[in-house]
Amino acid sequence: MIPKQQRLSDEELKKLIELYDSVKRNGTSVKTLIRINCVIAWGKGWEWSTIEDILMVSKDIIEDSIEKYRFFGINGLVENRYEGHNNKMTAQEEKAVIEFVRSHFVRNTKAVIKFIAGKFGKLYSKEGIREFLRAHGFVYKKPKGVPWKHPSVEEQKIVINELTGRIEECSNDEDKQIYFVDGSGFDHNVKIGYGWIEKGKEQFIKTNTGREKINVNGAYNPVNQKVICIEHEENVNQQSNIKLVDKIIENSFTDLWMRRRRKLYLVMDNAKYNHGKLFIEHLKQISKEKGIKIEVIYLPAYSPNLNLIERLWKYSKNALLQVYYEKKEKFKWKIKEFFEKDVKDKLIKLELKTFIGTKFQIING
Repeated sequence: MIPKQQRLSDEELKKLIELYDSVKRNGTSVKTLIRINCVIAWGKGWEWSTIEDILMVSKDIIEDSIEKYRFFGINGLVENRYEGHNNKMTAQEEKAVIEFVRSHFVRNTKAVIKFIAGKFGKLYSKEGIREFLRAHGFVYKKPKGVPWKHPSVEEQKIVINELTGRIEECSNDEDKQIYFVDGSGFDHNVKIGYGWIEKGKEQFIKTNTGREKINVNGAYNPVNQKVICIEHEENVNQQSNIKLVDKIIENSFTDLWMRRRRKLYLVMDNAKYNHGKLFIEHLKQISKEKGIKIEVIYLPAYSPNLNLIERLWKYSKNALLQVYYEKKEKFKWKIKEFFEKDVKDKLIKLELKTFIGTKFQIING
């Protein structure tokens, strides 16, 4: 394979080759020789994948070697600049690095390494930066997407106080029920996540090419972890809301012939179909015929963090979308079985209680 255009000049490559010969004669560590070799191959224009194959090294080693050379030249390849005492950051420099990570979305250690090298002229290895970040309370995880128009912190606190009060009220009175209601779509495809795979091997998981999905309109009771859902082809609308409420009444209230003072709280977002005339009239009809007073608590716009059922969708998708279902009918059947049967299992109800909880997240970004 012919290398692409050189990245380093002939003079630079000559010096690197001379360094390599000198290091080899002096019997310096093999790691130093590998670093120099990586930079020579890269400087000649070889692709990283080719360097990996020929030198049998990882991308991390190639990247680390190139970064050392870029920032510190030839000396960066020979010296152990991470362990050297003079290379350690001062307390003030560490404070600046911590502030940098806090105020930026840092995707990887490379960004931190560049910041330190550019600002303080010191080069740290990826392992060193990982240790530094862990020691100062940082963890590597995905950020959470939030609506950019979310309510103010004060507005959120007011709603949380109301919801917490209603949950407590229903916890102390079996004639009062509270359900968090919303719909979600389940794509007929496998959601591929991280997993443990043997080093040097690949693991393949079947996926579907279509974009079909099953829509589910659901309700979750945080007091007793009861889940009530209906699956349907169309998006959530007034009709699916009516079917869901009827199912909630059927599964949550007994002895309807006895005229007791029952109440049902429905926590819903501000979607138009949740305000629809047909739906509201149906709620009034239920109150009139069955003596159950229904109160809808509408959440502020752009506040999914206040609807506990969002956590149910996350839990259920983690459980359902890890398996390949060739036929949509089987996928649909599995969804129905999960929401009709599996969620009634004592162990799963205990998991839901822990996973969902009743502690609301406040978005203040």
